[in-house]
Amino acid sequence: MIKHQDFETFKTEISWFVKANTEISFLENKEFELSKEFEITFPKLTSLIEKARITHLEINKELYILFAWNNKEEQICGWLNKIENTEKYENIFIDEHILLLKNIGGIKESFNQPKYSFSNNQNFMFIGSECKIGIGDYDDYYLMRCKEEGMTQMNYSHLVAFVYEANGSLTLYDPKTKNVLLFSHDHSFDYVEFLENQPQYTFHSFKKAKTFKEYIEELATQWNEQIK
Repeated sequence: MIKHQDFETFKTEISWFVKANTEISFLENKEFELSKEFEITFPKLTSLIEKARITHLEINKELYILFAWNNKEEQICGWLNKIENTEKYENIFIDEHILLLKNIGGIKESFNQPKYSFSNNQNFMFIGSECKIGIGDYDDYYLMRCKEEGMTQMNYSHLVAFVYEANGSLTLYDPKTKNVLLFSHDHSFDYVEFLENQPQYTFHSFKKAKTFKEYIEELATQWNEQIK
């Protein structure tokens, strides 16, 4: 079946994810439908998801959805999304984040992604159980950079880190304004710029995404442009 071929490609591309003792079950008869609210809120992401081949799985007793496409180079590409109960996050995350998780979950792995995409080299994206408040281990580094450049620290204690990059960069949103920021001490991204009135190599803004919703839609655009 083509759906299992998608998962076989995923296992080949993300070879470290499935181990010898990993338990995998395919949920062949599970239905999938996006909510109307999701379609209205994220039209570009809806367009992308509607083109996907969808495989429901249990991996080590946890629910996942594999979204797979063929790109313009005829490669199978996609996202492995983890599905969680969102009830415990509803007082922490903004409505758009909850809406995303309820409909498609959060991205655990992506493979054969576009050359330039928010999803590249990420440890996870959006997954509720992996999100954190604040900037993690960067408190001392940020304080040092503020002192070095004579700038006032911004209040980041309420920011939600919803994407963790492999080199330590964090993508965060402000629950009050829904604006998104990148915190990074070192990166090669050309889609961000230093945040005004903040030390360089700390907080950055995204050039094409001010809010969480815009970030999601830009991610979908990046993938849509590469899908056949």
